[in-house]
Amino acid sequence: MSADKSPTATEATKSEPAKDPAQLRAEIAEIRAELGDTVEALAAKADVKAQAQAKVAQTKEQAQAKVAQTKEQLREKAAQARVQVGHTAETLKAKSTDRETWPKLAAAAGVVAAVVVAVLGGRTIRARRASKTQRLLRKAGRR
Repeated sequence: MSADKSPTATEATKSEPAKDPAQLRAEIAEIRAELGDTVEALAAKADVKAQAQAKVAQTKEQAQAKVAQTKEQLREKAAQARVQVGHTAETLKAKSTDRETWPKLAAAAGVVAAVVVAVLGGRTIRARRASKTQRLLRKAGRR
């Protein structure tokens, strides 16, 4: 026999006073409820498909929250950019209406136009000269 002196189930019931049937039924109902909760928890842990679906749903919610947060940040940045562009435009407008700036801008535009005309006109003149030279060479080669 063992040296352990723990009471067995029958000895434990003998040492306790007898309980009335209503109290026993209440204890049994409580134990059944606890057992049901335990079984449900074990079944949930064993259900891999449900766990995967829960994880997918959780990840989806996190992604949607991140997208919403990023959209809000982009809206804020766009609003800041609009304000900054407005300030820059106002500054440029103020500078361009300055009476000292207009003559300089007109002179610069004139120089650019003259350069464009000279380059394009020079090409046309060179093309005409080349075509005259080619015609002369052709005539000389035929005779």
